[in-house]
Amino acid sequence: MFSAILAWLKSKKTFLKVQSGTGDNLLKEDIREGYVDYCLWSTFRPDCIDIDDELDMICLDSGMFLFKDYPDAMTALRACYTQAFDDAYDESDVTVLLEE
Repeated sequence: MFSAILAWLKSKKTFLKVQSGTGDNLLKEDIREGYVDYCLWSTFRPDCIDIDDELDMICLDSGMFLFKDYPDAMTALRACYTQAFDDAYDESDVTVLLEE
């Protein structure tokens, strides 16, 4: 099981962070419907690039994706990408920067 993944989406000039859920957010209804896991995702964009200071980020959107199986990191990334951008996952547009 992965903990978190951070990817850069070239065409969108946006970071996508996907983090494994702890199970605390699964509702009884979710469990009855067969969901066993979830991931939290957030999209961020640099406010500006200033090498003399911190890299400030703007959170654009966030959400939660439910899974009926325990996902590996790439499955979670693809699913959250699709939900975040309402677009098909494009592997050539995604650079994974960090995976824990």
